[in-house]
Amino acid sequence: MNLVKGILINLMLLLVTVNAWALTGARLIGQSSSGQTAVFNLGMHDGVKEGDFAVIVKEIRSLDKRDLRLIPVARARNIKISTSNSVWILYKIFDPAMLVKGQSYLVLSESQMLSGRRDPRFGRISVITDQDKIAFETQQVLSEDKDRLSKLKALYPEVMPLHEKESRSDLDGELVDVYGWKKNRDNRFRTALYKSPYQDDFRKELRVSTFEKMVTAYLKKVNNPTFNYDQFYHEQMKLSFSNEFRKRSNFSTEYEAYLSNQSQKSVEDARIYRQIVEKGEGWSEDFSDEDLGSVLKQVSVLQEKDRRAFVSGDPKRFTFFAGAGLNFTDVQTEKDAAYRREGAYSIDLDIEGIPLLKHETLEKLTFDVGLRSNKTAIANDNFNFAVDELSVRAGFNWYPLYSPAAYEAACLFFGAYVRTGTATLDSISANNNGRYSVLTMPGFRGGLKYNLKNNFGFRISLSMETIELDRYKQNTLGSSLPNRAQLFESKMNFAMAYSF
Repeated sequence: MNLVKGILINLMLLLVTVNAWALTGARLIGQSSSGQTAVFNLGMHDGVKEGDFAVIVKEIRSLDKRDLRLIPVARARNIKISTSNSVWILYKIFDPAMLVKGQSYLVLSESQMLSGRRDPRFGRISVITDQDKIAFETQQVLSEDKDRLSKLKALYPEVMPLHEKESRSDLDGELVDVYGWKKNRDNRFRTALYKSPYQDDFRKELRVSTFEKMVTAYLKKVNNPTFNYDQFYHEQMKLSFSNEFRKRSNFSTEYEAYLSNQSQKSVEDARIYRQIVEKGEGWSEDFSDEDLGSVLKQVSVLQEKDRRAFVSGDPKRFTFFAGAGLNFTDVQTEKDAAYRREGAYSIDLDIEGIPLLKHETLEKLTFDVGLRSNKTAIANDNFNFAVDELSVRAGFNWYPLYSPAAYEAACLFFGAYVRTGTATLDSISANNNGRYSVLTMPGFRGGLKYNLKNNFGFRISLSMETIELDRYKQNTLGSSLPNRAQLFESKMNFAMAYSF
């Protein structure tokens, strides 16, 4: 029992090793002056055979994340091989600058990637017919006379199509030789009109074509920007109680099918755009009126999608705000019944800018400046004074969740600012007024900003600040005006926005 188990383990290791051979690492140890001949430290013990076709690939790895990209460098064919080295003809070089002596490459060879596949089997058919029937008879042979039943449709009516027409054969293909009848006196002889290539030559061409398709599909999958190695390895994980079955089945989910359909639709959209660009004004000449109407509608939808994508991909650096604020605090005294200011409010004009646009982290930091006209009131010495303030503000904001240039997203922000300006304090009851300097150091605010795709938007914010008032002018001596005062304000501000 242990012997059988050991044999099975060795066979599994051998299969894994054979599959891994397809990705053979090799070092470029020499290159001719023309660059068309290269020597790699890859020998017959590495699984390469003389006459092999191969694709030379360079590995590009990212230093900051687990990522790998494979860049094809050249197509090659082996012309000489030893136990440790091999000589290759580079008959198609994609990027000569990437061929550097001493560097490592992957050599995807034909014999390794097609290991385990049987050679294709072909049959040969000879078609002999009259000169005027050659095309018809050859077509009938190639199509295996698939329309034979339709010729007798009166006897075999079609009730329900169960599946597409298909043919089955033990052969992978048929090579057709075409002969025609040639008359010589009273005798007829066949004469060759067309002869398919030899089976061995055709088999080699098919093998090389299959090899190139496999390499192309492999490189396309690995280099796909959406390809994720963690997800790929996760899908290959085995069940905990059995190492023979994968955790994930081979069946696609509905979401994966949806993504596949969207990808195919994107390819079709690109084909329509390419056709319009290549043919110019005559792109619609092959369409009927009905088809043209449908295509024009589709093109209109594509243009609108592109417009939305462009707007989303072209963030605006500056935003202008025009808004109004409403005070939550009221520090007026009830003892001054002759005067009381009702409905304190402010008018604000702001411009916000993003210094480092399109930086993943630093674009969330913005700076802004603003102008404010503020109507409020303050109490002193049992009198109410109306405060008419005109000030400028400068500050910064931090958006922790979304970029301030993001569209159709609730952009939460927090900020701080300083303010300076002038204010007039006036009391009707005391018949006093004076001029004051204004200073806020600092004020705090937070809120929500929302950008629409048409560049308009809005902002809602809450702010708190303590305004220092310092008198530098008054109308009378011995007035009730304070020399210095503090005014605490908490406001809610609503502003319309326009990004540019």
